[in-house]
Amino acid sequence: MKFLVRLSGFTFAIGFFVCLLPSYGQQPTTRAEEINAARRFKMAHLWPERQSPLVDSVNKLTERGLLDGFKSGMGANGWQFLLGGMRSGQGTAFGTGYRRTDIWQDRIGFRTTLRGTFYKAMLFDFNLDFQSLKTDRTFLNVYAKYERSPRMDFYGEGPNSSEDQHTSYSLDDTAVDVNTGYEIFQNFRSGLTGGVVDIHTGCGSISGVPCFNEVFDPEEAPGLGQDTTYLRWGAFLVYDNKDYPSLPRKGGLYGARFRFYSDRQLDQFNFRQAEFELQRYIPYFNETRVIAIRLQTMLSFANSGNTVPIYFQPSLGGNEYLRSFPRYRFYDNNSIYATVEHRWYAFTGLEMAVFVEAGKVVPQKSQINFSNLEFSAGIGFRFRINNGLVSRIDFAAGEEGFRVFWTFSGVFKVRYK
Repeated sequence: MKFLVRLSGFTFAIGFFVCLLPSYGQQPTTRAEEINAARRFKMAHLWPERQSPLVDSVNKLTERGLLDGFKSGMGANGWQFLLGGMRSGQGTAFGTGYRRTDIWQDRIGFRTTLRGTFYKAMLFDFNLDFQSLKTDRTFLNVYAKYERSPRMDFYGEGPNSSEDQHTSYSLDDTAVDVNTGYEIFQNFRSGLTGGVVDIHTGCGSISGVPCFNEVFDPEEAPGLGQDTTYLRWGAFLVYDNKDYPSLPRKGGLYGARFRFYSDRQLDQFNFRQAEFELQRYIPYFNETRVIAIRLQTMLSFANSGNTVPIYFQPSLGGNEYLRSFPRYRFYDNNSIYATVEHRWYAFTGLEMAVFVEAGKVVPQKSQINFSNLEFSAGIGFRFRINNGLVSRIDFAAGEEGFRVFWTFSGVFKVRYK
């Protein structure tokens, strides 16, 4: 786990190493070069690495939060060191968590975390798992969170929004949801969710970027600057037979999720949403090469005389969708997105990928088709431990330029519990 503590330096070392691969791949031409190459090899493999007890302690906390989390989804019992897990665009998130699964003779488990960034974003959450009611086929939990995101981007609604109209807003949400599910048969799950979410929005804090209300009228930025509280409830169906949760080699995910939002204070933002997703992983060459395919669409249905607020609209752009475009570059009521990645095993701890993706947002559901799409393409480096993603670096190019980003988030995030 020394890799996790020194992740930043290792990341740049990998990039440097990849650039030098052709020269290191050449065979020594003289006896002196052969001796020097043998000496470098021995030093790299046999030289003992020294570190302080403090580094050992941090490594153990990181293992509990990240490495064990690949198996359980929440990490091991005790204190944890956490990286990532917050909204995109708020800076690198880090924090701590604590988990117990042995409360009241294993009847109840809980996990709480506190994370933050140098841009004053923060997340506090608490998950209560009723293990006594849990079986191999059922689950019941309560999840509560407060998240502050002061650096949200907004360019205007619709597929024709302009990059020159870049504004920002802040988003604070406090939510409590009850989630329950049932496995109908192997790998096929259904579930219900219900809860309440309180929303507060205001001006963002991105240096040099104006507040949304300096550029857009209220009807051009629905929901921004209008605090309210929602009741929400919904259901999902998902068939998931992937072999690993974060970097699958084979299998797929096929899901549908439906949610209803009831605006309890302003009565202006009552709507429903439906989301459909397909993920398919096709391995070859003894599963050292994988073709990964993802298709997704989200549809919104506003009640008569109501609108869908910006913060609940689907968006494209950023670290997961249309990666060459800025974060939250496109917002609207409906979206369609597709991507294909070719992934291959580079060496222990590193998987590489080339990808191409396309998508768009539209105001009307009748405009959901494969015309006038935005495109993005690039190459990615995924750092892994035990078939679990630790972090990734993607290089992406598209119509609005070139982006490089380093993140701890997954490639194809799973939204179904």
